[in-house]
Amino acid sequence: MRLKRLLQFIFFIVYANSFSQVITGNVLSEEGIPIPKVLVVNMSSNQKVYTDVFGRFSMAGKTGDEVRFAKESYKGEKVIALNHSVTVNLQKIPQEIEEVKIIDKRLAESREEKLRKDIGLPKGPDKPREKPADAVDDIVKPLIGIPPTLNFQAIYDVVSGKSRRLRRLYRYEDLQEGLAWIKQNVDWEYFQDAGIKPENMNDFLMFALRDERVLMYMKAKNIGGITVSLDNNISPYLEVLSRKK
Repeated sequence: MRLKRLLQFIFFIVYANSFSQVITGNVLSEEGIPIPKVLVVNMSSNQKVYTDVFGRFSMAGKTGDEVRFAKESYKGEKVIALNHSVTVNLQKIPQEIEEVKIIDKRLAESREEKLRKDIGLPKGPDKPREKPADAVDDIVKPLIGIPPTLNFQAIYDVVSGKSRRLRRLYRYEDLQEGLAWIKQNVDWEYFQDAGIKPENMNDFLMFALRDERVLMYMKAKNIGGITVSLDNNISPYLEVLSRKK
């Protein structure tokens, strides 16, 4: 009888301990609507899960663990688990309403424009820059218009290579601005805990920038999107590093 009670007691302790090692929760919008596919990370164990279609998640963890949440188009959030059930409300990032434009349907959309629309990002405001001349828009189209016109400045800019140099300069400036924004806004402790050493951060960023989604979220300055997209590049990057050793 004593042995039976002892076994029951041991079973209870093991069961209770196992239960205490799980954190469950819900992720909701400010309006109380469940948010699916939110990246949830336990910073103590570096375990990652995504919320289901009802905004629910379950992961290994204990009280006192720091849990972080990231989702495209939402501000990131972090909480300390005070108990084994967590409810988090994510704040939507204000989106600029894109100007409605009439687009020639015969023209194929660029990959960047298509990707931007697919992931629902607004188009950022245009910078006050000199517009590089385009051979088709600024030379060919005016020539076949009624009446035909000749844009000598555009012809000079294209032939001399000025347009190409301007585009290259703008790409470089945008890249440097985007990298500076990422470094100022992304929590690098998270990536260090994931196995990326501080001296490899720049190398990791350049690796991740091959991902079109990383570029898109960087341009849109979307912290939730950039966190998720960078996270998706951690494992491939670490795999590349391991092959170099």
